[in-house]
Amino acid sequence: VYWGDTTLGNIIFILKIIFMIQSIRLNEIIVEYDKEKTSDAYINEINIKEDCPCGDCHFFVDVILKIDLEIFRFLKSVGTDLEKNLKNEPTGVWCIRDDDNDFVFFQQVYLIKGILSSNSSNHYEKEELGLKIDAEFINKDDNIIVDLKVGKVNLV
Repeated sequence: VYWGDTTLGNIIFILKIIFMIQSIRLNEIIVEYDKEKTSDAYINEINIKEDCPCGDCHFFVDVILKIDLEIFRFLKSVGTDLEKNLKNEPTGVWCIRDDDNDFVFFQQVYLIKGILSSNSSNHYEKEELGLKIDAEFINKDDNIIVDLKVGKVNLV
């Protein structure tokens, strides 16, 4: 890149370097994000296990988050802290187990500091490890809200 070149492509490239914007793809989802700002956004958020003493929340952190899902790897790679609730999401994680204490379903909302690319899809859906993963990526100001729902394949 020649720093004196003012073509739009080079200007965008330079701005991404200056503001630490990175781009990542998850299937048809293309996210332009700032990992440092995303990580910083979670610093003052509350740990799920501290926020709620119920067994389902502890099960979510101790068992569900240990499952090696592509969506979890993606969210961690952009700076989200999967073990924290967002203050502006008062219900926090919603986790359901059956009478045998087996996992049935969960819903959680995550935040990424960035935007969806203009040619990006906003819906991610996948079956993985016997689970159906469904996530909506929503642009809101300079944030992406990720509404993640995961359930057993035979129940969702």
